[in-house]
Amino acid sequence: MRRRDFVKLGSILAATATPRAAFAENGRSEGPWKSAKSVDFLYDGLNLSPMEYANLLMKLADEGKIKPDFYSNGGVVEELEVKFAKLLGKESGVFMPTGTLANHIAIRKLSGNNRRVIVQEQSHIYNDTGDCSQILSGLNLIPLGTNAIEFSLDDVEKVIAKTKLGRVEAQLGTIAIETPVRRQRDRMISYNSLKEMTEYARKNDIKTHLDGARLFKQSVHTGIEPRQYGELFDTVFTSMWKCFNASSGAILAGDRSFTDKLFHERRMFGGGLPAAWVFAAVALHYADGFIDDYKLAWSNSEKLFSELARDERVKFGKIENGTHFVNMQLSNANPEKFRAGLAKRNIEVAKYGDQGFMFKINPSINRVPVQELTGLFHEALTES
Repeated sequence: MRRRDFVKLGSILAATATPRAAFAENGRSEGPWKSAKSVDFLYDGLNLSPMEYANLLMKLADEGKIKPDFYSNGGVVEELEVKFAKLLGKESGVFMPTGTLANHIAIRKLSGNNRRVIVQEQSHIYNDTGDCSQILSGLNLIPLGTNAIEFSLDDVEKVIAKTKLGRVEAQLGTIAIETPVRRQRDRMISYNSLKEMTEYARKNDIKTHLDGARLFKQSVHTGIEPRQYGELFDTVFTSMWKCFNASSGAILAGDRSFTDKLFHERRMFGGGLPAAWVFAAVALHYADGFIDDYKLAWSNSEKLFSELARDERVKFGKIENGTHFVNMQLSNANPEKFRAGLAKRNIEVAKYGDQGFMFKINPSINRVPVQELTGLFHEALTES
């Protein structure tokens, strides 16, 4: 791939880029279009604009770092698969266009003829996929741990005991676990709990899958490497969009016997994209740097919030077993004026809710020195 192949792409993206206000939804700020010094507290990664994305592709093309794939096989896609298989502690990885497909194919293949799958009641698999596992693959999802981040071994044993009492023989095929749990403010399950669950499953010939869409953030907060989490499970997926700034994509990793010819199932479900390099090249570019970038972002956020907390109108709180969310409450100040004041200064935050502002920490905070960022927050507070 050469630079001139991207010049037209960059021009098209720039011409069709829609002002950010048109996408204001789910509490997102109607602030100005992203600049080199913009900061947001909304996303997991940098949320690159179309122009930033196109410019990065041009740079990577100039450096000879984009080798084309063919229907999501080979080229830079294969480089990405190899990279993340190693990072996740697995022998092999397969690119998937979305995390939804990665999770679906994982539990489908792991379960085989044992169609019952235990999931968290709060999981993405159970709540946010339109029952695709049930409709498309005939799996029977059994949700446990209502309104909680996890379920217990006792919960699993009760399911197994009940299954054995059935008049038609059935077996539990897979236990799928998501951590951090998005619907629970990205709270995380402890490594020891995961280890206990996967050891039990292995002893009882039950397969296990880890939905680790945001696993690399959890690793920063626990000090446990992603590969150590991945090694506990038969398969693991992580998102290329959330932390690694690709516009889409995921890696599903396992042993070679699992991933061998898995691209056929990917294509069967319509996921064999004719060209996936546009996602893979960007994710690969950020693969080795995210953890260090996020560590710095978290450190900078702690300095920022420590300074802001000196103002008696501001109170901060962290989420129990949390990862990147920080709660900010205001008193004797107008939250919407404060939010608008931040937006004028290229700082985006979600709307004020029952629990105040929920700030999601990501590497965009590193774009502005902490002292300068603190000053911008104080200016917005003064205007509120």
